Amino acid sequence: MPREWKYLGLGMLIGAGIALPLFAGMFLLAPSLSLTPPTPRSGATRSLVTPAPASRVTPQAVTAFPSPTPTVTPTFTPTPTAIAGARRSAVSAFATSTPLNPADLTEPLIIGPLTKEQQERLYRVSLRYRAPTVEESIPLAKEINGVGYGHPSNICGPLAISILRDAGLVGADVRPYDFWLLNPGVPEDRRILERTFPPERFLHFETKEPLYRIDWRSFPLKPGDFLYIKSGTGGNFDHMLVVTRVDEEGRAYSVTNYATTEGFIIDEVMLYDPDDPTAGIFRTWTEHPYAMLGATGFGGFELWRPQVCRYCP
Repeated sequence: MPREWKYLGLGMLIGAGIALPLFAGMFLLAPSLSLTPPTPRSGATRSLVTPAPASRVTPQAVTAFPSPTPTVTPTFTPTPTAIAGARRSAVSAFATSTPLNPADLTEPLIIGPLTKEQQERLYRVSLRYRAPTVEESIPLAKEINGVGYGHPSNICGPLAISILRDAGLVGADVRPYDFWLLNPGVPEDRRILERTFPPERFLHFETKEPLYRIDWRSFPLKPGDFLYIKSGTGGNFDHMLVVTRVDEEGRAYSVTNYATTEGFIIDEVMLYDPDDPTAGIFRTWTEHPYAMLGATGFGGFELWRPQVCRYCP
C-alpha cells in the first residue's frame, strides 16, 4: 500500500470519529428546538372590545305657568297676532278685565294726582308697547333700549320709563337705557332715580314687606306709580314697572314684561285684586320661592308717585 493512501485512510477514520458525536447530539436536541409559537401569559392579550359609551342624560323639560290671555285691543301698528292654542287659556293670576277703550275711562277712576285726561293718555301710551307674542316682543325690546341688544327678559326698566316719558309724567330727556338693569343699591343708579323722580314732584315710599303681605285696600297703587320690586330671599330677579290703570274694582294693571311657557312677552297684566289675595301676578311671583319663571317681591319694593304732572300736555 502506498504511503499516501495510508495517511488518507487514517485521516478519514479520524474525521469520522469526530463527526459521529456531532450528528448524534443534533439528533438528540431536535425535539427541544420545536418551532411551535409560545403560549401568551394570562392577561397579556389586549382586548379588542370597545367599551360602550356612557349614556347621556336627557334634560327634563321645565314646566312653566301658562301665559295670560290678552284682553286689551292693541293700538299700534303692526297689530299683534292673536295668541292661539294653549296660550288662549287664562289663569286667574294673570286675569285682566274685559277690553277697555281709553275713551270709556270716567273720572275719578281712583283717588290720585292724575286727571281723567292724564290717566287716559297714560293708558293709551301703554297699549302701544304691547307685544303679546315672543316674536313681537324681541324686536320691540331692542327698539325700546335703543342700543340694539335689548331683550324682553330684562327690558322692564326701559319699558316702564318709556311709558312714563311718552305719557309726559317724566322729562322727555330721560334715557330708557339708563334704567336697563338699574339697581337702587348702586350710587350711580340711585342718582338716576333722584334726577328722574325729584322729591318736589314725586312722593317716595319704601317697604320691606313681601308683596303678598300688603293690604292693597289700605295702600292701593295708583296710575303713574313707578315700582322697583326687590327679589329678596326666595326671589330670583328684581323688577320695575309702572301702574298703567286701576279699574273700578280697585284692581291694578301694568303693561310689563314677564315669562310664559313660550318665552318672555310684553303685555297688560293684572297686578293684584284687593278682594282676592290669590289673583294677580304679584301673588304668582311670591307663591313659590325661586320659581323657574319668576319669583320676586319677597324683599318689598320702592315706589315713586307723581304729584305734579309738569310734563303733561
